[in-house]
Formats: sequence, C-alpha cells, structure tokens
Amino acid sequence: TAPALLMRSSLHSLLTFLDVSRVVFRRIKLNFVWASMYNVVCIPIAAGILYPAADRGLPPVVAGLLMIASSLTVMVSSLSLKLYREPKY
Repeated sequence: TAPALLMRSSLHSLLTFLDVSRVVFRRIKLNFVWASMYNVVCIPIAAGILYPAADRGLPPVVAGLLMIASSLTVMVSSLSLKLYREPKY
C-alpha cells in the first residue's frame, strides 16, 4: 500500500484516486499477459523450434524486430493511460 495525499476538501478526489489505481492495475495486468503470451510463443520460435520441421530458422533481424514490436505494443498500451478521464459522480 502507498499513502495518498488529498489536495482538495472534496472526497470526490479520493474516488478518482481509487478509479485511477484500478485502471492502472488493469493495464499492468494486460501488459503482463501480452508480454507473457509473446514470450511463450515467440522465444521458442526464435530459438529454432521450427528448424527441424521447416528446415529454416528465424533470422535474427526478424526476431529483433518482433522484440521491438512487443516492446512498442506494451509502451503504447501504457501511454494510452494518458486518455484517462475522471468519472462523473
């Protein structure tokens, strides 16, 4: 837990604080699930699990681009929190 400092005399800011914390935690879980699914699928492919069947491996450049795409997806997902709007009470 972390302390919260209310800057207004209204308790609506406390409700907003709780809503923001729920939204952020939900986004953290979404990013974690996305990154985990990516790692479960793409790391074995990059390691060469398809090499015996397809007789070809994943080029390192493609693996690097996929890692960049994963990181960008998580970053854009986190930046979407800037679109947060305070709920109406």
